[in-house]
Amino acid sequence: MELTVVFEVLNILLLLFLLSVYLNNYRQIKTSIGLGLIIFSALLLMQNAMAVYFHFAMVDYYSVAVMGHAAILSALQTVALAVLAWVTWKE
Repeated sequence: MELTVVFEVLNILLLLFLLSVYLNNYRQIKTSIGLGLIIFSALLLMQNAMAVYFHFAMVDYYSVAVMGHAAILSALQTVALAVLAWVTWKE
């Protein structure tokens, strides 16, 4: 369970970085793709924040199998966001 929360907090940090870059880009260029990236990042940020909250609020109801699957999904999302953040930073 703790590992899942670590991945979700990392996701939140990566999404905050991406959101700040996308907001700065949108202020300068004002494209629909920029607005779409802002909305996408904001919604994914809300999803990860709610996931952290639900892990703490409902930890007594999770089974070991659910915790394992949640950790795998969060880890995959962390890798995907890290790649996106790296590519964004390089540009």
